[in-house]
Amino acid sequence: MFGVNLKQYRQFLTKNERNKVYLRKNSAEGRAIADSKYKTKRILAKNGVNVPKLLARFKNNEEVEKFGWTNLEGNFVVKPVSGYGGEGILIIRRKITNDKLRITNFLMMNGKTISIEDIKRHCQDILVGKYSLHGSPDSVIVEERIKIHPMFLSLTKAGTPDIRVIVFNKVPVMAMFRIPTEKSGGKANLQQGAYGLGIDLATGITTFGIEGKGEEIAKIYDFGKKKMIKVNGIKIPFWKEILETAVKCQGAISSLGFMGVDVVLDKDKGPEVLEVNARPGLSIQLCNKAGLKRRIEKIDDVTVRSDEHAISLSKYLFGEKFADKVAEKEKEKTIQPLETIKMKIPRGVKPDFQKSPILKQGKHRVVEVRAKVDTGAFRSSIDRSLAEKMGLLSMEKILYFRHYKSSLGKHRDRPVIGVTFWLKGKKVVTAVNVADRNKLRTKFLLGRKDLEGFLISAKKI
Repeated sequence: MFGVNLKQYRQFLTKNERNKVYLRKNSAEGRAIADSKYKTKRILAKNGVNVPKLLARFKNNEEVEKFGWTNLEGNFVVKPVSGYGGEGILIIRRKITNDKLRITNFLMMNGKTISIEDIKRHCQDILVGKYSLHGSPDSVIVEERIKIHPMFLSLTKAGTPDIRVIVFNKVPVMAMFRIPTEKSGGKANLQQGAYGLGIDLATGITTFGIEGKGEEIAKIYDFGKKKMIKVNGIKIPFWKEILETAVKCQGAISSLGFMGVDVVLDKDKGPEVLEVNARPGLSIQLCNKAGLKRRIEKIDDVTVRSDEHAISLSKYLFGEKFADKVAEKEKEKTIQPLETIKMKIPRGVKPDFQKSPILKQGKHRVVEVRAKVDTGAFRSSIDRSLAEKMGLLSMEKILYFRHYKSSLGKHRDRPVIGVTFWLKGKKVVTAVNVADRNKLRTKFLLGRKDLEGFLISAKKI
């Protein structure tokens, strides 16, 4: 496994663990919904989630024959209701009519021409179960093909790119950008040879890339710019809306506690859901160079209060440090055991700091806080009184409560909150513990989780 050390490997979710441990969150009812694209589409649409428009559904050959195929101008997709792995999907771009010969054909996304009779035969193959998940008789749906977002269109000429988001316990825990290739037959399926680019959940910026089953790639071709570009640093449009859409899918199908959501971007309508998956593949870990197991364990017992809370958890717990490096392109900086950080003040909060004036960091309001570097602590922590002054202890700001045992043997719950601060000009978005530091000189402690990319001076204070 490329670029992954033994410690990271232990954080990876294996297929057996996924099937035996985490799929316990998925009931038989939930799996049945996910296995039927038609049921999924109906339930999501009913719950306000955008999905491609349904044009037709066929349950037998008679319905296929009676359908007015010549009335379609193009921009449609034919797919099996219970298909899997992208198999059995026809993506039609436009209609080709020869008036002299009175023949109507269609141009597919892969550049090949297909006749109406060939489309009918394909539908018949679907009906007998050629592409179904369990090989049993199936039905066909014809839906509107999305108008691909210009940014996505520039990265492929072979199909429709999408974003796969893994959601567990209502929280997005990992995401990847899937780009179809000629090798994958125009399908956004890594097993068939598509590209997979990891995405930082906090920013929507791509990080690493693989081709197919795990071959690492550094660059892909941009047809708009007509040159090779790096796989890292690509900003996904409508990122917040994509995460909100993924969270809403689990709210709509609550019987699926562990799911993959495939989202496409329509240039006019924004995010739309193609399908949900009750058994999402695990290659997403390779293109993120991160393990699902570790992330799932972090939020397994967390009570998620709202969609907004779910996205906050995702942003503060699983934001990648790599994205900051891509954005800032800076070298390692040396810091002292005592440093001054600039903490972001939330919108709408009017803190009263008598000795520390409110400053500006770009478009953000910040206040300077003296911090102590402590590599013995994993997570950073903030003084409770300081957190209260900054309006960070309201219920909507608290991510979750961490249970711990005090030095006196008492069991207590400590709030964990999301904060943003700047250290030596580097922006850090993280989750920190709230602790009583009232009697200490420093009101903020910097743990090693937030010190990646910094060198710590051995100079004594």
